[in-house]
Amino acid sequence: MVSRTWGWAVALLCVCSLLISLAAPLMTHAASTRVVPIAWNAFPAGRPRDADSERMRAILLSANRYALTTWWTERGYAAQKDPILTFHGRGEDNIRPAANEAFALAVSLATGAYDERVTGVSRDRAEAITKKLIGSLARRHRANSPQGWGNGWQTAAWATSTGFAGWLMWDRLSPEERRDVQNMVIYESNRFNAYRVPYYQGKDGRIHYPGDTKAEENAWNGMILQLSTAMMPEHPNRNLWRSKMLEFILSAFARPSDAHRQTLVHGRPLADWLQGSNANEDGSVINQRRLHPDYMATVSMNLHTALTYGLARLPVPAAALFNARHVYQALDQGIFAGASIYQPRSPVIRYPAGTRWGSERRMHFALLDAQAYAFGFDRGLNHSGTYWERLHAVEVARMQERSKDGRTYQAPAEDLYGGREAWVADLAAQAYLTKFIKANGLFRLTTEAFPYVRIGS
Repeated sequence: MVSRTWGWAVALLCVCSLLISLAAPLMTHAASTRVVPIAWNAFPAGRPRDADSERMRAILLSANRYALTTWWTERGYAAQKDPILTFHGRGEDNIRPAANEAFALAVSLATGAYDERVTGVSRDRAEAITKKLIGSLARRHRANSPQGWGNGWQTAAWATSTGFAGWLMWDRLSPEERRDVQNMVIYESNRFNAYRVPYYQGKDGRIHYPGDTKAEENAWNGMILQLSTAMMPEHPNRNLWRSKMLEFILSAFARPSDAHRQTLVHGRPLADWLQGSNANEDGSVINQRRLHPDYMATVSMNLHTALTYGLARLPVPAAALFNARHVYQALDQGIFAGASIYQPRSPVIRYPAGTRWGSERRMHFALLDAQAYAFGFDRGLNHSGTYWERLHAVEVARMQERSKDGRTYQAPAEDLYGGREAWVADLAAQAYLTKFIKANGLFRLTTEAFPYVRIGS
């Protein structure tokens, strides 16, 4: 009897061992591709309460108020009864504003910045709208709907805003919504596995794209990889994604001299990372066939790495700050056509060669100012990031105070971009999140040599 029992036990043990061995690859795969949620209880400082942070919070809440009332209604979303919103198209005007607003609302709700007394909309209602935006945008992406949006020139940026919003709200999303968000982020990240990064100017000095820097384009494409490597730190493609992310970041604002430097950056000579340059030697960039401050300010897209990696409690690759100081110095004290771009004691932005967008844009500069101070690349310049932030952010707040619904602009001529209000909301959310990251001690740099993986030529 004992022998028979022992035999059954051995047989059962063998079966269990076989099942475990068969399941092991699946278990490993599941663990490697999983999304690691943000551990909100690991940020004991909570939301920052200094005067500059409270001003940025007020700007963000004003943008939230507009999104939850006027914008939600005018876009026709309030009238839609289906669980999944229809965006009436797959282009920038259809998708980007919704993605921007989803991110701005998610930052407010997740960090504790949201205040229904300011927005006039209950927290529960705001959360329901945010989740509906996230879930609908992700479901309408081609990773989840064959004829959906995605795989386009700017779609990595829209997927970043949507995916980041989903990550911020991860514990409140349904399993289906989480699946859709993750599918979207993976799809847009994998698009760049064998992608050839473009350059305004080649190593030989030849201009490849006259009047059209690829700084902003490379920076926004890098953002989706900043997100995916922070959300899914064990993914099988992580080293490949991170290698391409670093290439995007370093290329975005590389100067002509950088393309020949042998300085080691994360284990490789800078010259090996770069095939050209996208910024001028003085830190300025050319876009729309002119020296353009708006496109200089997009260096903040590289600094977006500090937001994703900070929330993941990962050290930020030092490459994220590459040439940020040169660009900021050009804004602060560079002289172009006889004067500086930033004007001391004034919120006015001087456009040396004019601008097509309208001269009343301020929020992208206020974001960069906040990051310059938080991440330390304003040190030793004529003015600190805080000095400039107070001028530019106060102007944004003043513009918002002109309207009861919280909008920033009174007339299209102030900013001709169609998604201007959602753009302000997204940038204000990044600025507030910058202050949250800094206040909670989440910003730390690493210069470590990462495994380098490359596909294609």
